Amino acid sequence: MEHPPHTENYAPLLMVAAEASGDQHGAALVRALHEHFPPLQVYGLGGDHMRAAGVETLFDVRALNVVGVVEILAKVPAGLRMAHRLLRAAACRGTRVVVLIDAPGFNLTLARLAKRAGLSVVYYISPQIWAWRPHRVKKVARYVDKMLTLFPFEVPLYTAAGVDAEYVGHPLLDALHCLPAPTQAAQTLGLDARYPIMALLPGSRRQELRRLLPPMLAAFQRVQRRLPSVQGIIPVASTLTIAEVQQMLRHTPLPVTVIAGQSHTALRAADMALVASGTATLEAGLIGTPMVVVYKLHPVTAWLARRVLRIPYIGLVNIVAGRPMVPELLQEALCPQTLAALALHCLEHPEVAQHIRSELATLRHALGTADGARRAAACVGQFLRPAGTCPATPVTG
Repeated sequence: MEHPPHTENYAPLLMVAAEASGDQHGAALVRALHEHFPPLQVYGLGGDHMRAAGVETLFDVRALNVVGVVEILAKVPAGLRMAHRLLRAAACRGTRVVVLIDAPGFNLTLARLAKRAGLSVVYYISPQIWAWRPHRVKKVARYVDKMLTLFPFEVPLYTAAGVDAEYVGHPLLDALHCLPAPTQAAQTLGLDARYPIMALLPGSRRQELRRLLPPMLAAFQRVQRRLPSVQGIIPVASTLTIAEVQQMLRHTPLPVTVIAGQSHTALRAADMALVASGTATLEAGLIGTPMVVVYKLHPVTAWLARRVLRIPYIGLVNIVAGRPMVPELLQEALCPQTLAALALHCLEHPEVAQHIRSELATLRHALGTADGARRAAACVGQFLRPAGTCPATPVTG
């Protein structure tokens, strides 16, 4: 039975998404919240997707779009200033609840500060610290009132450490249910489905673009020598600009189309994809696109990661499956020769590509049911209070 929308005047909600994927998930969550809390005002840190959903962004997602220990350290002063300004805005607006979306490098610190300020903290898209810092999971329980996970296997990992965790489902299951057929997707992008299509997704951060796009382009060039009819497509994340990507292509006359966004359509059209580790690998997996997962960190960050990583894979597709569904090329292993060889193995052998697609088809079942944004909104709604009611009790320490 559906409940009627709430018409009370609720205290404004603070929402923080410090990454491109978080911006998209945050927008879906806001739309779901407005179905039951139409008057709810949401403000905070986000990007174009959250603004389109009606969020007042005090800071843009591009301001903290970094990954890695070395890179994050360079942003610490600006990040702390931003966190304190967000919390001052929360105090001025009478906010009771903050929703933090992924981005543990920034949001775990903000969770601690927000809890000390007396806010209820809901963490949407749980940080995968169980993979690299399992001892820190217990600390999360001190600062997070509710952890909303996208994967079923995460719940027991958090609850065992005393964190109130709930599986809500992955929002990608909703976003990907009505994609066009591959031929139609190719036509939409101005590509010819009769010839091979390779999608290049170098990530949503500038340092990812600098480190990953050059070997991707070099690999594409090698593939083109073998398959002259191959077409390339680069869907540019909202945290980057088309000009930044085109600048890197100016000395490389390749048949590569650069578009703003539309990653789902590009992956649907593609016969093969080279994908930066992150949410995009899961997008490609759920769409059924054979891929190679790639990543390259600052050498110091990579050295630290090898010491603390507790899982054998970094690609979400392989993590969810618990086995190597698709190949991963990391750090020194990421070279154009190997990348091109793996791409050609799929493009020149249809039976190989079909086997990978059959494997990827099992992902949807592993992720459970759709409607994740609505379930997440219901959980957030339990923490909302009408304006003027007593705030949460601040914690000390």
